[in-house]
Amino acid sequence: MALWLRLPLFWRFQLTGWGAFIAVTFPLKLVLFGSVADAMLVSAVRDGSSFLLTLALHRIYRAYWSGRIGRMSALIIASCAVAGLLQGGLFLMFGPFASNVGELTFTHPSHFSVFYERTGLLCAWSFLYFGIRHALEGVRRELRLALIESEKRQAQLQMLRAQINPHFLFNALNSVHANVCGINAGLGRMIQSLADFLRFSLDHSRDDFIPIGREFDAMRDYLEVEQMRFRGGLEFHCEMGEDAREALVPGIILQPLVENGIKYGRETSDSPLRIRVNVASPDSASLEIAVSNSGQWQEPVSREKESHLGLQNLRCRLGLIYPENHRLEITHCDGWVTISIRIPAL
Repeated sequence: MALWLRLPLFWRFQLTGWGAFIAVTFPLKLVLFGSVADAMLVSAVRDGSSFLLTLALHRIYRAYWSGRIGRMSALIIASCAVAGLLQGGLFLMFGPFASNVGELTFTHPSHFSVFYERTGLLCAWSFLYFGIRHALEGVRRELRLALIESEKRQAQLQMLRAQINPHFLFNALNSVHANVCGINAGLGRMIQSLADFLRFSLDHSRDDFIPIGREFDAMRDYLEVEQMRFRGGLEFHCEMGEDAREALVPGIILQPLVENGIKYGRETSDSPLRIRVNVASPDSASLEIAVSNSGQWQEPVSREKESHLGLQNLRCRLGLIYPENHRLEITHCDGWVTISIRIPAL
């Protein structure tokens, strides 16, 4: 039972389905061909070849999968017709070995009907395969949406626990900025950047997707605040292609990368710590993000619950939203650590 449960779902369906088909049709074969030996030969040749051909069809469908119904229907019909021809040739080869097989299946008037029968059977298997696949994908999609909603609720709950009347704080910062701007320009810029970053957080706290350009600007405000706080211990350079600004991304995506670079870069980098952010859209269908920091990569420490926690949460979110359609890579060489992300451009 444990071995059976470890099998991929396709193999469990395949073995169960063909096993049931052979068990149900074997008595009919026994009646038609008159002997157990002939019935077993027909089952081995017909059903065994059908089993192997459906494995080949499975590989073809996976290799040439497309969301276009017309293209997939044509592929199914063409593939099943070729498989039906192959089965027809196989039946002709084995016909002489059974006393009644050739007479019942491949006499001249009936070989075309047998071809259509086998092609129809393989087409039925194909449409059943796609029906089950569509149903399973629907279940997985619903599960992913539920997980995404759960992650969103958890993030909102953490935000509610952490915030202390943010609108009051935002208004207070504006008042402080108005009073200190003429006295200390540097401190005034820092307060303004902090207020702008807070406004961005308030405006987009409930948005599922936001334009990457808006987060990019807010992230620069965050870096300017950190630069003032570190008193020359931080340098940063940010670039973004104009064609990428309106691409939609799932909530906050740059912030955890920058925070990760500052937190762990300060532990291994010479002063000043340098941060580089690059956002580009190499084509209309994809978005590439790269955040680099000077220093050395530090592997997550299992005993520390918050080790690379922001990066782990981001990886989990991308996996839920873009399953099998995203890339997150970490590279480290020549004194730089770079986290690169590629996601579809929405």
